[in-house]
Amino acid sequence: MQPRRGPLRIIYVLSVYVVLQLVWWGYHIIQLTQETDSSESVQRRIWMILGEGSVFVLILIFGIIKLRQLYKREEKSREKERNFLLAVTHELKTPIASNKLAIETIKNRDLDKALTEKMLNNALNSNVRLEELVEKILLSTNLNESSKANFKSQFDLNDELNRIVKINFNSLEELVDVETYFNTDCSLNMNLLEFETIINNVLQNAIKYQSEGDKITVRTTVSASDVTISVEDQGPGIPDNEKQNVFGKFYRIGNEMTRTTKGTGLGLYLVKELIERNNGSISIANNTPKGSIFNIQLPISTS
Repeated sequence: MQPRRGPLRIIYVLSVYVVLQLVWWGYHIIQLTQETDSSESVQRRIWMILGEGSVFVLILIFGIIKLRQLYKREEKSREKERNFLLAVTHELKTPIASNKLAIETIKNRDLDKALTEKMLNNALNSNVRLEELVEKILLSTNLNESSKANFKSQFDLNDELNRIVKINFNSLEELVDVETYFNTDCSLNMNLLEFETIINNVLQNAIKYQSEGDKITVRTTVSASDVTISVEDQGPGIPDNEKQNVFGKFYRIGNEMTRTTKGTGLGLYLVKELIERNNGSISIANNTPKGSIFNIQLPISTS
């Protein structure tokens, strides 16, 4: 969708008109001054008019630049929200349609126990997708509420990380190979749900862009004060100019109408916000020979 340039064009036309009028009236004032005043007075008046006119033009140009920046920012925000609505619509329609199909099939056909169980499992998986989507939207809405309780607890990093990795890759063993290299165990002091959300979203992002036979590696590196959790994939990678943009709210690379991978543009936004909320940081590096490496740095608990 091309951005609407109408309002900006009107502002440009009006600005040119104002400048032309300023030049026109300045010219006439100078002419009138030359006819009525002495030559020394005329010279001072001309410099005064030119100086004030130049300041006015500079202020006008500054205002136009600021208006243009605000307009572009608004257009970009509208595009992100549009992409988000398209993505959410797609994400909602798919599991709802899957649930409806499963329920209608079980209701209208005499299925054996194994097939009935399979259909019910599909419906449950669809419900899980719906729950995850709602959880992401609710969490992103509540992130900026300073009064929101943040219940922290101390837990062993390697145990929780291993558990979350197994949950994500349990049903993908034939499609995606995963390797884990955990360094010396350490403890984190943070909200466990927030930690799960961070790791789940980074892993799901890696899985989303993998092809059959690709490998995902999860490794940890422990230092005196913090731990770095690295998630390495072999997907298409992220261009350098997009590495910071992918953490924007509702932001997704490409066009929502032609994109083949699912998502809402909230996952990596939540990751960055939750990490920074826990005094950590995240960065993206290029993997070799292809893919990306997400490096999550979190402070370890020393107590």
